[in-house]
Amino acid sequence: MNDFGNGGPMPAAQQGVAPLPTGEDDPEGDLLYQLLVGEIAGHMGELEVAVDHYVSAAMASRDPAVAERATRIALFANQREQALAAAQRWIFLAPGNMEGRQVLAALLVNAGQVEEAVEALHHVVRASVTGESAAFGAVGNLLSRSPNPDAAVSAMQGLVERYPESAAAQLALARLALHMERPEQAGEAARRALDLDADLHDARVLYAQAAARQGDLDGALGILREAVAANPEHGQLGLAYGRMLIQARDYDAARQTFERLISMRPDDVDLLYTLGLLSIEVEQYEDAESYLERLLATGQRSNDANFYLGRIAETDGRTEEALRRYRGVGDGEHFEEARLRKAMIMGRSGDVDEALRLLRDLRRDADEPEWRMRLYLTESQVLREASEYERAMDLLNQALLEQPDSNDLLYARALIAERMDRLDMLESDLRTILNRDPDNSAALNALGYTLADRTDRLDEAYEYITRAHELRPDDAAILDSMGWVLYRMGRYDEAEPFLRRAYEKMYDPEIASNLAALLWAQGHREEAWDVLGDALSKDPDHDRLLRLKDRIGR
Repeated sequence: MNDFGNGGPMPAAQQGVAPLPTGEDDPEGDLLYQLLVGEIAGHMGELEVAVDHYVSAAMASRDPAVAERATRIALFANQREQALAAAQRWIFLAPGNMEGRQVLAALLVNAGQVEEAVEALHHVVRASVTGESAAFGAVGNLLSRSPNPDAAVSAMQGLVERYPESAAAQLALARLALHMERPEQAGEAARRALDLDADLHDARVLYAQAAARQGDLDGALGILREAVAANPEHGQLGLAYGRMLIQARDYDAARQTFERLISMRPDDVDLLYTLGLLSIEVEQYEDAESYLERLLATGQRSNDANFYLGRIAETDGRTEEALRRYRGVGDGEHFEEARLRKAMIMGRSGDVDEALRLLRDLRRDADEPEWRMRLYLTESQVLREASEYERAMDLLNQALLEQPDSNDLLYARALIAERMDRLDMLESDLRTILNRDPDNSAALNALGYTLADRTDRLDEAYEYITRAHELRPDDAAILDSMGWVLYRMGRYDEAEPFLRRAYEKMYDPEIASNLAALLWAQGHREEAWDVLGDALSKDPDHDRLLRLKDRIGR
């Protein structure tokens, strides 16, 4: 069905729009002919013919409804010049029609006819019955959808110049300029709005956002900090300040800001959700659960609440609760991720076959390549963690037949190859990734660490890990690799700070094993046993930890 109604199918033999007879001295008949041919052509999908006839009808008719219909059909057919001509006719016939004025203004902006667009927009603002502020807001929304951002901002600038004392006009310009990625112009307009009305909080927020977009995040925070101090009860300013703190990655300060806001608005759904996520970010999981439970109690955003409550339960090792939470995630943003995490938990709990069945059912119905790849990767991880290496290898070989250019699938196969002592395949797959993407830090690190751990090619390993470290200097896994290759090279004092930083940043049994091995080699026997003992208490069956325990003996 298209914009022309629900007419039945045309006869199969009819391949075009047949001419209809009309008299030369019959204007009304000619108009009817143009309309009828335009309608028939539209039903047949011959949009260019339909537009030509409808626009011809609009030019001949005194009825603004015909011009409006011609405008909409031309827009539907993406015939912009024809739409502009029809819209101009529409306004000529119905100069007071504000919807027509807005359509005309938008078309003029798209065509780059700025002066004419300003005139049309001026009529819209002047005739508005909703007030100046709402009128400028509507104009800004209209122009924000333009595919011609230069003309859109210029048109708004021209309109604003006709209202030099209007703070609302400057505010609308600031908002549009920021939307169109012109932060400097947005900041200037926001400042002029504040000069006209110092209590216009929307303008102050835009002023700060413009500063942040120009790279002055400290300045933006200063603007909002001062505004919040002067107006501590103003929720919009507090929200903006909290979001800016998140942008600056000052999560503790952001959390304090949102906690103050929630004390004033205890049932605010968005605040509860934001506080839940912020608490997760700073690893305050009990607080996060409290906020997310309160969010769940409101009956809103239950999918979000259940998903993150599931993540917290999973992190804490509360397997059954995590599964229950993930089952409570319905259709929406987190639905697919929740199903993947359910499968991972089931696999780790020993229910490998059921986890694989779930993932295969999902894959059978998956059409989108990216989603299919994620399913393959999750299934291979379940198999890898269950030590089903042959099955994981077969699965990834199948996946790579479907998506041979996937670096993620190659990387996953390299991990399986390492477990199978197929270092030739691991090296081949990781080198293939690096040939495609020389700055792939994960591949650089994996290749370097494997060479350091499993071969005597230590200089080569050091080179790969150094490149990875340059790309991601704070990554715990890369710090561990750097420490381990230095340990293997006998450079113990250089290795120690890397392994300690890795251990501090992230608990991982392999990192703990590497640090304990280094400490033992340095003669720090008690500390080595402390690190190893703590790791064994958390992962008593981990092969690498057990091998180190057997080697150093106690």
